Order: sequence, then C-alpha cells, then structure tokens
Amino acid sequence: MRILITEDNQQLAEFIQQAILQDGHAADIANSAGEMSSLIDNWQYDALVLDLGLPDTDGIDVIRQLRGADNPIPILILTARGGVEDRIKGLDLGADDYLNKPFAIDELKARLRAILRRPVEYSGNLLTRGNVSLDSKARRVMVDDKNINMGKTEVAILEYMIRHASLTVSKDAIYDAIYALGFEVTDNAIQVAMHRIRKKLEQAGSSTDIKTIRGIGYILS
Repeated sequence: MRILITEDNQQLAEFIQQAILQDGHAADIANSAGEMSSLIDNWQYDALVLDLGLPDTDGIDVIRQLRGADNPIPILILTARGGVEDRIKGLDLGADDYLNKPFAIDELKARLRAILRRPVEYSGNLLTRGNVSLDSKARRVMVDDKNINMGKTEVAILEYMIRHASLTVSKDAIYDAIYALGFEVTDNAIQVAMHRIRKKLEQAGSSTDIKTIRGIGYILS
C-alpha cells in the first residue's frame, strides 16, 4: 500500500514514514496542505495520515475539501488538540479514525491496518483469496495454513493484488503502490518479483494465480 503522511513536524513525519516502510508499505511525506494536494493530484494513495495543525490550512478544512471533491481516501487524523470538538467534526466530515499525540507507533500502524481493509475476505488482519492467506500485520503468507517464505517486496505486491482481486492492475500502479517517491528500482523489478510469487504459490499448491494480461498488466484470479 502507499500512504501519504501530511505532518509539518519533519522529525515526526520521518519517524512515521520509517515505521510504515518497515511494514513493507510505501510512504511519502507532505509538510503542508499545499504539498499534500499536489501529491494527491499526481499519485494514487491508499490512506492519508493527516495532522490537523498544518501551517497553511487547518486539517479540518482539508478533510472538508477532500470529501467535497468526492475523494474517498481513508483518513487517519493526528491531533495534539485537547478538546473533542475537532475530532468529532473531523469524523463527521468523513475522516475514518483519529489518534491523539503523543501516540505509540504500534497503535498508529494498527489503526492504519484497520482503515486500509477493503471488501475482500478478511478476519482481523488476515486477507484471503482462495486457499491463500496473508497476515497484513505479521507480513506472512500461507497456502492452506502452510507458511510460504516470501520477501518484503513479494508480500507487498501480493497484498496489493489481493486487495484488488479480480481487477486488472498495471505494472505502474503496483510500482506506485509499493515504492516511495525517489526509490530507484530496475525496470524489470515488478516482473521479476511476480515470477517469484507465481513460482512459490504454484509450488505450494495455491488455488489462486496471478495472470499476465499482455500489454495491460496483471490480474489475481
């Protein structure tokens, strides 16, 4: 998944970014509402971590603008404000959850996992497709409850494919979802990882397969 962190405290933003990267997701940073808008206009994000106390625009107004433009991106509010009024207003405007500062980074990651869940089969942190299961917290893949050894990039790609099951997704869409801005990889990195994923799933007896739609992308079937 690709997460956008909108936080004017650069040290805190980088701390959150590193925690998200360690979980196998991509994460970009915006230090203002203006930077956030520019990134959202040019990239597709799966969730937004939003500080309410931004230097150029109040976070509440950011939520109002996003929802007013029918942008459905899941939003996790961060706030150091003591009162409940802004938290209630943010949730009523369409934010999905909030977290008070200071916070435990493990709680932030857990709340992100919760709002990232999509209408695929899941139980807690477990995403399933056929006899393939992926634990989004433990970053573990199983086929018929047998652990499959996959690297961090392979797990991230497979999670993206499960969350977008039955949809054809392009190589560029996968790249944008799992790599942060400025991260350099070889041109065939996605193809190589896909080959490894397919081989491991096939050897484990998976009922789920990733098919190549030539000239378009990939589909999990």
